[in-house]
Amino acid sequence: MNQLPFVVETEENDKVVCLYLHGDLDLATAPQLREVLLPLAEKEKKEVRVNLKDLHYMDSTGLGVFVAALKLRKAINEEIFIEEVPDKIQRIFQISGVAQYLTIA
Repeated sequence: MNQLPFVVETEENDKVVCLYLHGDLDLATAPQLREVLLPLAEKEKKEVRVNLKDLHYMDSTGLGVFVAALKLRKAINEEIFIEEVPDKIQRIFQISGVAQYLTIA
């Protein structure tokens, strides 16, 4: 299988931070997302949005990063908004049960 390079683009202002994920999110690339997403997930009074439109693949390791971020957001009574989720990624969220905790915009 040809793996697509994984890239995280970030846009941030005073109220919102948006992450745009590109490529394949798996065991090799999940630490890259963890390094960016988890510190942002701890920010109170800042909306966190993650756009998955260009995410082509995600395994359980990538899913684990989202679960960790969800726990951090829940601890401060905030949400993570997931946008433009491809069907195959949506299916992973649904099968794992994580979809019920996500806010899909």
